[in-house]
Amino acid sequence: MNENLDDHPEMSTDPIELVATIKEDPIARSLDSRATFIPLRHSDLVLDLVERFRISGQESVQFSAMSSRLQRIFHAEHLTQLLQLEEIYGPLDPDSQAVELRNRDDEKRNQLTEKLFDRVSGLLFSAHYKRLDRKDLERAVDMASQWGVRLQVNFDLYDRLEIFARGYHVVNVQRRRWQNFFRIETIELPEFERLIMAFRLKPEAVEEAPGDVVESPAKRNRRKELANKISRLLAGDDEDAMDANHVYLKTFKNIPETDLEILLPGSKVRLSMLDRGKILVPTAMALYKASRLIVVLMAVLVAATYDNILAFLILFGAIVGYGVKSVLSYFRTKQKYQFGLTKSLYLKNLGNNSGVLYRILNEAEEQELLEAILGYTILWQQEKKVESTGEKYNGMTSDEMDLEVEAYLSDLTKVDIDFEIFDSLGKLARLGLANVDATGRWTAIPIDQAEKCLDDSWSRLFQVRGMRVEFDDPKKEDGLFTG
Repeated sequence: MNENLDDHPEMSTDPIELVATIKEDPIARSLDSRATFIPLRHSDLVLDLVERFRISGQESVQFSAMSSRLQRIFHAEHLTQLLQLEEIYGPLDPDSQAVELRNRDDEKRNQLTEKLFDRVSGLLFSAHYKRLDRKDLERAVDMASQWGVRLQVNFDLYDRLEIFARGYHVVNVQRRRWQNFFRIETIELPEFERLIMAFRLKPEAVEEAPGDVVESPAKRNRRKELANKISRLLAGDDEDAMDANHVYLKTFKNIPETDLEILLPGSKVRLSMLDRGKILVPTAMALYKASRLIVVLMAVLVAATYDNILAFLILFGAIVGYGVKSVLSYFRTKQKYQFGLTKSLYLKNLGNNSGVLYRILNEAEEQELLEAILGYTILWQQEKKVESTGEKYNGMTSDEMDLEVEAYLSDLTKVDIDFEIFDSLGKLARLGLANVDATGRWTAIPIDQAEKCLDDSWSRLFQVRGMRVEFDDPKKEDGLFTG
């Protein structure tokens, strides 16, 4: 993706804030340069594995049944997490229509908030998201926005603010600066493929923190007035306003680093100097020219006639009208930028609040399922491959498995994916689908024994909750389990 800043002359960039290459960007350095997210549906993966490894006959039936059992086990585990999250997030959900029967004080809400952030962070880790460092986030917010407008963000409004990102691609942006004699320069910026934001506002305007740099009373009052004004705006009386009793969750797609600031509530539009100049300079010049004529007219008003007074009033009205036009032009410019921001958020928003929880739970569940199926299949097929040559099979090391899985994913998806091999092996060991010897070599249990292992895992999962759920006959078409 290339964008030329010459097409948007109003855009201003700070040469200190923007970096030249993606390798210099601190946020890009904190994220994985290789993708860790597996961009597949488990049903498509199973079909491709069956075709690629020529799994047929009874083994094909057993493999499909094993994959279905795995799906239901992971779904049951994540359903348990969903129920726990709903219990925690319910009192904090701004979209909830449930009547609160218990009064929760600030201490209780703070405890629920901490639990929620901990659980969400764990889920996002399973879904291959990375947390953005606060310093890097503040640096990105200070960068010039690609919308041609800079925003002022007051981080003191947030009691808790966390932003997570997953995956990025490089966006090339071209610019001209007078410091470089208006020659074209190209900079590289990351555009996050997925971004999740979780925040809670402070109950009132922020007071000065101890140890802050001493400011003049006038400047301190201006800062406090701005904080109060934004706080009142966010915590208004209307039903759509934000307040400190709730935790807000939002998820977006394809967000450039320089546009992070537009996602944050409390951002205030600040026009560039060029935009201000386009409005103020013509107005000042017109007023200067008109003032000379007014002086002349005032001089002849001594011999005032009806025609002179009428001409004066017409000129005066024209000047006032021009001033009003300039003011309206200022507001139209701000509205144009605000419309651009709103349109961007509308197109890039993927979900809010409880909808975000369902999305990340689904993504985490799908990723764990894909990792388990891939790890088992590679171990199982490698054993069959070696035994077909007549050689003795001693298992695979984690490094050997990692290379095999990544080669398969690269060939299938055409994406350089960094497979989380230890996550995969951990799941296989927990479910009894793989064993490891003293030398660190892994082997998969035979496919005809996988059904019994997963039956045992399923029973253990529900026995803890006093339930009994059994798998049905895999030959039946109406499902694999009943309760």
